Amino acid sequence: MASSIISRRNFGLGLIAHGMAACDRVENYAIPNKFAEKKVPAVGTILNVNGFRSHGYVEGDGSQDIVFIHGAFINLRDWVFATRLLSKLDSRLIYIDRPGFGYSERDESKWDAERQAVQARSYVKNIHGKNLILVGHSWGASVAMAWASKFPEDVKGVVSIAGLNMPFSGVSKLANDMGLLRIAYELYFSSVAKRAESGSIEKFAARMFQPQDIPTGYLDYVGSDLSRRRSTIKANKGDVLVASQALKQNFASYGRIEMPVEIIHGKEDFLLPFKSQAVAFNEVIPNSRLHILPNVGHMAHHFAFKELSNSIRYIRNFS
Repeated sequence: MASSIISRRNFGLGLIAHGMAACDRVENYAIPNKFAEKKVPAVGTILNVNGFRSHGYVEGDGSQDIVFIHGAFINLRDWVFATRLLSKLDSRLIYIDRPGFGYSERDESKWDAERQAVQARSYVKNIHGKNLILVGHSWGASVAMAWASKFPEDVKGVVSIAGLNMPFSGVSKLANDMGLLRIAYELYFSSVAKRAESGSIEKFAARMFQPQDIPTGYLDYVGSDLSRRRSTIKANKGDVLVASQALKQNFASYGRIEMPVEIIHGKEDFLLPFKSQAVAFNEVIPNSRLHILPNVGHMAHHFAFKELSNSIRYIRNFS
């Protein structure tokens, strides 16, 4: 038993040492901002919001404003691509680059889910958005829930797709408390960055999309080079550092959420398992409905056209 404990301790120390070295290596694979931005230009409007450059893109014109908030690594182009096949919803679709991603800025101070929600809200207010339906993917769902909790007067309802909404528990909590989740992230992204440099980023995208194939044209449109900028790498690292506390803060308000919350999650999501996230989330939100999609992974928003359309219509008609 003692030798087993020592082995686990040595493994943990070795992982920490290796991970800390990876923290330094990740930025070695960053590419210059100007190079990435020339290849993948902004598609929307850049505004000065609360002292920071903030980027959003608007499509359509209708009686309902729907705000789409992306997850980690990527930018608003992910949602623009994902919603191209949505049935017409008589809505104005508003896509937001979260702070530090795409063409939105952030500094190196703390940007938790609530602060990111405030920034996104300020952008939407600048373009006169109102009576909003918020749609968030992965970490974007955390931002959407922070927005709905802090400013319920803005929000008609929320759609969480493959959402990171529940605080860490069990092994994940222990790993987070030890700092191992951050290290695992650093190791993973270091590997992603290396492969991106060698041109094999498709393998990692395939892992995120599995068991489905990557949609044709996705990688070219979303612009993986934007994810390899030093500023974006730092933003991802910043999100990892605040995730645990941000989720606890959101969780404290869940019982008071009165608006409808639609929960869509792939049963094959390896990154955010549906039982510990979607099922558990559904149990603590009063007016929520759960939609588990068989044979769908973490990038569920690219395959849940029917479910997303139905959820938006349900929220619009909710009373």
